[in-house]
Formats: sequence, C-alpha cells, structure tokens
Amino acid sequence: MSILEIFILIAAFIFGAAFGSFACCQAWRIRLKEQGKKNPGKWSVCLSCGKRLGASENIPIISWLIQKGKCKKCGAKIGASEILSELGLGLSFVALAAYFIFSRTFVSLNLSELILNAAMALILVAAIVAMWILLVYDAKWKLLPTKILVLVNILAAIYLILNLTNAAINHNLWGHLGKALLDIFCSVGLLGGTYYSLYRFSGEKLVGGGDWLLALAISLILGSWWLALTTLFLSNFLGSIIGVFAKFKNHQKTIAFGPFLVIAFIAVYVCKDWLLSLAVGLF
Repeated sequence: MSILEIFILIAAFIFGAAFGSFACCQAWRIRLKEQGKKNPGKWSVCLSCGKRLGASENIPIISWLIQKGKCKKCGAKIGASEILSELGLGLSFVALAAYFIFSRTFVSLNLSELILNAAMALILVAAIVAMWILLVYDAKWKLLPTKILVLVNILAAIYLILNLTNAAINHNLWGHLGKALLDIFCSVGLLGGTYYSLYRFSGEKLVGGGDWLLALAISLILGSWWLALTTLFLSNFLGSIIGVFAKFKNHQKTIAFGPFLVIAFIAVYVCKDWLLSLAVGLF
C-alpha cells in the first residue's frame, strides 16, 4: 500500500468520524423539533446545561475521551452513542475508501467517466450519512424520521440513474437492459418488498413503517437481487443476535431494526465485487 493510499484511509476515518458526530447532532435536532422543544441553534450545546461547546470540545472521539464522556461545565454524561457513532461511521468511511482504492474505480477513466464515478461516490456518501442519522435516531428512540427517509430514497434514485448511465457508457446497455431492470426489480422485491409485507401483515409488530422505506432505498442502490438477498440475510442475522442478547439482559421485547439494515448494507456494498463474483460461481 502506498503512502498516498494510507493518507486517503486516514483522511476517510477523520471525515467519517466528523460526519458521525454530525449525524448525532442532527438526530437530536430532529428529536427536539418533533417534541416541540427549543432548537439549540446552529451551534453544538450541552443538552443538560445549555453550554455552547467550544472547538476543543467538538473534536470527534478525542474530545469525548479527554472529557470522559461528560460535559466540561456541568459534568452531565454525554452518553456512549456519540463516540460509537463517530467510531462506527469513521470505520465505515475507511471501508468505503478501501473499496474504491482496491477496486480501482477511478483508474484508467476518461474525463466523462471520472466525473460520473465521482458523482456516484458523492451521492453514495451523502446517502450513507443520511442513513447514519436514521441509524442513530432509530437506536435511541426506535423511530425513523420521515423526512430523512424521503431524502435517502431520493439519493438512492439518483444513484440508480447514475449507475444505469455508467453502464450505458461502459457497456452495451440496450443489449442487457432487460436483465438490468429485472435485477433491480428483484432487488426491490426481495428487500423492500419483504419488509413491506412484514410491516403490512404484522401490524408493525415485526418491523416498523419506516423500515421498508429504508430497505427500498438500499435495494435501489444495490440494484442486484443477490446483494439484496445477502443484505436481507445479514441484517436479520445481526438483528437476531442482538435481539436475543437484549431480551436476556434487559428483558427488552422489541429492538430497532434500522441500524442492522444500515450496517448490513455498508458491509455488503464494500464486499459487493467479491459477492457478485461468488454468485457467478454459484449460479
């Protein structure tokens, strides 16, 4: 690995941690607004004493560790969700950066292809940050904000259009259009359709109303029935493990499912080349 690639991975972690902090802040802002409480404004503040946080208190991960997860002024606990969000999205960005580096996505491209791939990468990052806000919100309050779900699906639709455009430039899309559309349709049916059916027929006892909309966005970005099926399996596997643990530890009957969908999606996306080559061998 070159020095440049190491630098890119370090930068990816820093940006990811910063966006993880941003996701937590936005989740709290949405929550306060929905409860009809005063918006803290554009600056980060302690929710206990209202102190505006200085620059030294806003450094992702480091500030939390130095302050031992407490407000510098009043000593109120900040909570573990903030540092977990920063670490989680930081590592997710590293995984995404590693995927783009090792898949050579931006190597040997002409200008139009480079612009298109860069646009897809930016839309993907924006969608993942929006999904991370959903992850934080759902983990805290077991709800998925409608406005963020709409935003995620809009970004997913744009990504799908760019992906099809990329395929048209690099391949004979018209010769494979039927297969591509069928793959997208099956992806939506397997992931989005499964969770919609569970939502409708269980009366929200198995999954919530927002889960199927999140699954729909994920299926549009993946655009592959095999990747959608893998995400379906992995999200349910993770949810089952954590659900059993939560039930025995806290006697908790229900768990938020959105976080497992987001984590499974990121894991499948960064491994998609290997998974798709595996599918070719299997089928």
